[in-house]
Amino acid sequence: MRVVEFLGVPGAGKSTIAGALSEAVPGAVAMGDAVRDSIGSRGDDPVTRIAARLTRSPNNRLWSAAYARSTDRLSALIRFASARPDFLESVLATQKERAGRDVRPDLVLGWIVNLMARYQLATEYGGASWLVVDEGFAQRAVALLAAGYEQRDEPALRAYLYASPQPDVLVVVESSLEVCAARLDRRGWSERLIGADKAERQAFLEGCAQIVSLIRTKSADGDLEVISVSGEEPVTNLVSRIAATLAV
Repeated sequence: MRVVEFLGVPGAGKSTIAGALSEAVPGAVAMGDAVRDSIGSRGDDPVTRIAARLTRSPNNRLWSAAYARSTDRLSALIRFASARPDFLESVLATQKERAGRDVRPDLVLGWIVNLMARYQLATEYGGASWLVVDEGFAQRAVALLAAGYEQRDEPALRAYLYASPQPDVLVVVESSLEVCAARLDRRGWSERLIGADKAERQAFLEGCAQIVSLIRTKSADGDLEVISVSGEEPVTNLVSRIAATLAV
């Protein structure tokens, strides 16, 4: 299974495009669906396995409750950590170094740990040719470093990216910060920034943009295929363009 990840400032349009792409490309599967199908086909926990087989959506309440208590999630986390021992160490070291500048590092750590388990389960699922990840490891680097980002954080970013699983294709979604902020105002900001004022939110989005730019540059310098698209264009046009690249 090959992996396509999305990267962008919050509100850029990643999830919308990723969802449409997973439906448009034959043999592609969204991360949530791959996790559910993986446990449904090979899970050790009988309750979670039955819940996975009975539900059709990764957002179903029954499935969400079953997955939250699943021993399969814990075992997947252990498998990921065993295969990549440097990854979690890089996350914890970064948070320790940035303790005075970060915002809700407990939330970010929870997101990253959850991603580790989900990624492990999803990539073990053998029923698809492409795994579509809208909030993957590159995007979690944005969450890890954007709040109070300074140039001295760049070595931590390099260490994190080096320890992370690399996708086959990285889609960078670009939208103006004004558009991103307006979208977030409409749909709601994350729990991390609910109590922040307008200036704090703007500073956070600017930090996110810096990290996205750095990741895009570092990724393009390597063997990773990077596709840049505008999150302000019609989704159907973007999906067709990305799908054509994946088909090559």
